[in-house]
Amino acid sequence: MSFLKKYVKRYMWLFLTCVFFLSAEAFCDLLQPTIMEKIVDVGIYTKDINIVLRFGAQMLLITAFGACAAVIRNFISSNVSQKFGTSLRSDLYKKIMGLSFDKIDEYDPASLITRLTNDVTQVQTFVNGMMRVFVKAPLMCIGSIVMAAFLNIKMSIILICIVPVILLLIVINTKLGFPVF
Repeated sequence: MSFLKKYVKRYMWLFLTCVFFLSAEAFCDLLQPTIMEKIVDVGIYTKDINIVLRFGAQMLLITAFGACAAVIRNFISSNVSQKFGTSLRSDLYKKIMGLSFDKIDEYDPASLITRLTNDVTQVQTFVNGMMRVFVKAPLMCIGSIVMAAFLNIKMSIILICIVPVILLLIVINTKLGFPVF
């Protein structure tokens, strides 16, 4: 995997920009339950429609901001993963074209085509996933525990106990499922 370092360095700033927008999106997602709590506990409980409308407007603004962050993140992550794949595919093609005829004859043409298409596409999909799911999941996990601690400390203790169990199940699933895949 060390051969991918030059591609990672090339797109590091875009990746970090993507993580910034992903963090903004996650933050907006995590604010929604808190605002909903205020709508229910303050606005609906006291039957004050102005509070409900004010917090509802805040919720819509935060949702719009989170949606904009998600669109920008999707645009950047798709763009970076495509450029990453293109650079990798181009370098692989140059490497294959630089091989001697004797060396090329050692490889099956179908294998070379698979390397240039399917394998690079898998790496490209992984890069895209890194900027979408793999970074957002831990942010949401940690953020939800922090938000639960602000709302109800007992709830956060339950989450702190459950999260390692879920992580263990994910690791077991990955260890068993990846070789089969």
